[in-house]
Amino acid sequence: MKKIEKEKIKIRPIIGTVIYIVFYICVSINILFLLNSSILKKENLEIAGISFFRMQNDLMQNEINKNDLVIIKKAKDSELQIGNIIAYEVNGNVRINKIINKKETYTTKSNKNYYPDFEKISSKQIIGKKIASIRYLGILLEILKSQITSWFILVFFILKFSYNKYMYKIKKCYNF
Repeated sequence: MKKIEKEKIKIRPIIGTVIYIVFYICVSINILFLLNSSILKKENLEIAGISFFRMQNDLMQNEINKNDLVIIKKAKDSELQIGNIIAYEVNGNVRINKIINKKETYTTKSNKNYYPDFEKISSKQIIGKKIASIRYLGILLEILKSQITSWFILVFFILKFSYNKYMYKIKKCYNF
């Protein structure tokens, strides 16, 4: 019985540390989103030429499913080929489709559509090409960049600061 209690005591600090690490990762991502959206006026998170998106629909099903996290890397014109999946901006919206024709402009098409998209995409509109997609992690991305998450983090820091200040006063009063 004592052995189990000792193991529980050893596990508690580890669990607390893991929770703090996950929390600080969330805080860091949220701060990056705030900086990107307020200073750079971008809706997507971009770090060192790598952008992260949540697939909003199932138009690219079989390659990228709805709610997948899509990782996009900046690419030059010479790196883009027919068959690459790219992210690009059209009328202020980001789309993710496959290149089916490349001349002066790009023609794209989603897997679910029979016909190509009617917009011709210039190289200036292209954000980059897909390097990976991770199943269902796009939902986490949306949660991390939401305003509710930002408020939760702010409240948590205020409460944590208040608690630490309270504990400091108690320790000082009792000379621990």
